[in-house]
Amino acid sequence: MILITLLITLFLFDGMPVSAGNTRDVLKELDRTIETRDHYQKEKEVRISGIKTQLVNFTDKTEEFNMYSQLFDEYKYFQYDSAYVYARKLEKIAKKTLKKSDIAIAESALLFCFKSVGFFSEATAIIRDFKTEDVPDDLLVNYYILCAETYQNLSSYVSGAADLASGYDEKKLYYYNLALEHSSDHSFEHSWMTLEIKLIEDYSDKVAIEGRKSLIAQFNLSEHEKAVQYSILASAFNSLKKTDEAVYYRALSAICDIKSCTHETTSAKVLASEMYDRKDIKHAYLYIQQALFDAKFYNSRLRMVEINTILPIIQNSRYNWMNNQRVLSFLFGGFVMILLILTFILFLKLRKRNRQLFQVHKKLIANSGILRNTNISLSQVNGKLKETSEIKDQYIIQSLYGNTSFVNEIEKQSTFAIRKIIVRQYDDAIALLHNMGIREERARLYTSFDSAFLKLFPNFIEEFNTLFPKEAWIQLDERGALPMEVRIFALLRLGIDNTVQVANYLNLSVNTVYVYKTKLKSRAIVPKEKFESYIMAIPKP
Repeated sequence: MILITLLITLFLFDGMPVSAGNTRDVLKELDRTIETRDHYQKEKEVRISGIKTQLVNFTDKTEEFNMYSQLFDEYKYFQYDSAYVYARKLEKIAKKTLKKSDIAIAESALLFCFKSVGFFSEATAIIRDFKTEDVPDDLLVNYYILCAETYQNLSSYVSGAADLASGYDEKKLYYYNLALEHSSDHSFEHSWMTLEIKLIEDYSDKVAIEGRKSLIAQFNLSEHEKAVQYSILASAFNSLKKTDEAVYYRALSAICDIKSCTHETTSAKVLASEMYDRKDIKHAYLYIQQALFDAKFYNSRLRMVEINTILPIIQNSRYNWMNNQRVLSFLFGGFVMILLILTFILFLKLRKRNRQLFQVHKKLIANSGILRNTNISLSQVNGKLKETSEIKDQYIIQSLYGNTSFVNEIEKQSTFAIRKIIVRQYDDAIALLHNMGIREERARLYTSFDSAFLKLFPNFIEEFNTLFPKEAWIQLDERGALPMEVRIFALLRLGIDNTVQVANYLNLSVNTVYVYKTKLKSRAIVPKEKFESYIMAIPKP
């Protein structure tokens, strides 16, 4: 609804041209309106039902006449049979009341019914016998417009016979003049009749278009009245070969017809023909079906005749189009089936290849695991070799330095002892031999060992203490030497786990070594049987 209002504002009153895009938009709006037409139908039926509920056994003929008149107005563009029934009811009451206005309303109602379905003989009979004396102007204007429309339909009906059409056109002009004469100034009918007369006397598409736009802009028209003006606008644009504009306004007319529940209409039929000319078979079929729905619902024989001239052509084209679509669908389906078969074959091959690749992948993963474990083992071995190499290098240096010092000291003391013996100073020689520094050398040897070990394992004491409660932690003495029992486990960390070798190196008995070990293990916070493995796990930084 917002779209339509905006389009009307822009293109009707601002003079901007209608483009193909605007036409597509309004056709989409028409399609949506067709889909929801039942909504408007129900609203119409509810309104009619509301009026009918007010019908009772009236004693006042005027009130009864007014109710029938309202129902006729509701039905006249909606459903012919009901409109005709109420037109006859109006006629029946008018014959009783003999009021000029009632008779004029009843005969106008019958005239509308006859001219709408093509009963031109009956319509012209009413025109011939109609009495205009004492009839109010507003009723006369409505009557004269119906007369003009009747002769307009007759002119269209005999369009192949120029002389007959010319006679009907003169009568149409005659009744338009009468309608203009009885219409009040500045009314919609007055402006409308003025435009119609001007176009009959000197037709111009430009004047027709500007005049229709002026009417729509100037007056607050009903949906049905707008549908009529849009339809005439479309015809004018079609005459100028402006097909986009023609389709645009024809679609607007069809939208207004649906919203006003007008089934006595031609817009959908003409629009279907225009869509067929554009090779838009889908829309052509949709709109001719809408026109057929309107004609059947209204029960208009005239419209059915008009629709039947184009309906078979559109249906045949739609059949051919659908048949082509089926062929294309079949070909496309076959193509898709071939693709599916090829895809399935390729899938099987890929699946087989994937299985092979999966097996290779599994082997690679297994080999990768073995290689990783091997690398870890090699890394551990390399670490141990590096550690062993560093220990070896450190202790070789310490051994060379220590042994050299000891040999030099022995040589020096031995020289002094020999001199004492030569000069027969035997007591001094014996004293020298007793004081050759074996005890000091052994202390120096331990100090050298401790120094070398703590260089290799500066974190040993800290890690060693983690195996004991805080009150049992080991501390180095003031010289930075290891306690004897700790030195035993230092040798163990270096890989010397033979108790006899440890005892000989430390100048201890084997039993003393066992006692030292047992004493420390008893104070540990780790299991005794795992104590030595914890010592071996102390890392070298």
